Amino acid sequence: MDLHDFLTLIDDNSLQGMIIGISTLVFWIFDSIFGVPKIMMKMFYNFVEVVLKKKIKHKWIDAESRHLSESDIKKHDIFNYLNFWIYSKVPTLVFSSDYRTSVFRNYLTIYLKTHKTHFKQFLDDDNYKKMSDTELWSGLLGLINEIIYQYESEMKINNIPIIVIEKMKIINNDKISLTINLMESVCNNTFYNSENNYLKIYSILNIYLAILENTINMSVNVCDSINGQLH
Repeated sequence: MDLHDFLTLIDDNSLQGMIIGISTLVFWIFDSIFGVPKIMMKMFYNFVEVVLKKKIKHKWIDAESRHLSESDIKKHDIFNYLNFWIYSKVPTLVFSSDYRTSVFRNYLTIYLKTHKTHFKQFLDDDNYKKMSDTELWSGLLGLINEIIYQYESEMKINNIPIIVIEKMKIINNDKISLTINLMESVCNNTFYNSENNYLKIYSILNIYLAILENTINMSVNVCDSINGQLH
C-alpha cells in the first residue's frame, strides 16, 4: 500500500473508507512516536491493503465524479469538530492534578482556536482557488508555520509553562512532518486535480482532522511524562 492508496482511503466519503483511512493515519502516527512491532505493522497494513483493493476493484474514486463545492470546503467537518473540542470536550478533560488540568486545558484551547482561526482565514481569502500546485503547497506550508508561531507565542503570553510547550512540541513535530509530507503528496498528485482545488483542500482538511484529534488524545500521555517538573 503506497501513499496514493492511503490518501484514496482518507478521501473516500463512505464511512468504511473514512474509518479505515483515519485509523491508518492514527496507527501511522502512533508508530512514528512509540514504535510498533513489525509483525503488527505488517498485519495491519495487509488488512488495509486487502480492503483497499476490494474497494478499488468495485468503485474507483474518480476526481471528476466528486462534485465538491465551496460550501463543502467552508462547512467541512473539521470546523464542527473544532467547535466541539473547544467548547465541549477540552473543558471536561481531567489530568493528574487541578493545576495540570488547568494548564493543559488552556494549552489545547489555544492550540485548537488558533487552527480554527487560521484555517477559516485561509479559506475565506479564496486565494487557494487560483493557485498552482506549487503555490498551493507553498501557501499551506506557510499556513502551518504561521499557526505554530501564533499558538506558541500566545501560550507564552498566557503563561503556559515552557516545559509543557516543549514537551508537546516534541510530539507535534513528528505529526507536523507527517502532515507536511501528506499535503505535499496531495498537492502534487494529479489524481486530486479539480475545479478551484476543492478536492485537494477537502482531502487535506480530512488529514488535518485526524492530526488534531491525535494531539488532544496524546496530551494525557505528555502530561504524565512530565513527572515532578510540573506541580
